[in-house]
Amino acid sequence: MTDAQTGETLVAFLLDRTGSMGSVKAQTIAGFNAYLAGLQAEEADISFSLLQFDSMSIDVICANAPVKDVAPLTEASYQPRASTPLIDAAVKTIRAVEVAVAERAVPPKVVVTFQTDGEENCSTEHDWIELNLLIKDKAAQGWQFNFLGAGIDAYQQGARMGLKDDAVVSYDKEGLAETTAVFAARAARARDYAKGRAASMAIPMEEKRRAGDRFAEAVRGGAQPGDPKAPRAPRRAILDTPKL
Repeated sequence: MTDAQTGETLVAFLLDRTGSMGSVKAQTIAGFNAYLAGLQAEEADISFSLLQFDSMSIDVICANAPVKDVAPLTEASYQPRASTPLIDAAVKTIRAVEVAVAERAVPPKVVVTFQTDGEENCSTEHDWIELNLLIKDKAAQGWQFNFLGAGIDAYQQGARMGLKDDAVVSYDKEGLAETTAVFAARAARARDYAKGRAASMAIPMEEKRRAGDRFAEAVRGGAQPGDPKAPRAPRRAILDTPKL
């Protein structure tokens, strides 16, 4: 496949801005900026969206912008606070990307990355089952997902989200080199995927090792998304629905 045949790729990144990220703010800014620089390192038809989330809001920092025009994060544009409505933020991000895809005359490739250092603790509108089924439906349509767990065992939570182990990495959030390495590697893979040089966004074991992943070698037992007979009743929204 030649570059001319690859078409547009929508890349969306959901970045954890919750209070616990404050202790690794510098590493996270450096890591994300390495990700952005990696996407910008080579001419590619990538439209980039960055969303930051916490329990106070989900904010669209940029929406389907040409990746070359996206500005790096700064101390001012990344301010950790509040708690972790991961499920609500992930569902809303996917739905926003879904709308952006529907607006394209030619279906684009899609890459969605979730990043967090904590477990779900305060979503009010959606549950694990809904997120799990939504991700599996989009993956069946060819969407590519990655889950970057900052210092946590991301595999159990990733399984609840509906993600396979090769879509998940748990990186050493305290280490600047490890953080930068995993963000840069994911950007390189996204760039290769956009240009038709990679078939998927799967994360190789060597990349996980460079990220300081302490959980990658363990055998996983197939975590379940929850009891399908008893989904949580919808409650009031704490996050607005973003538009990309």
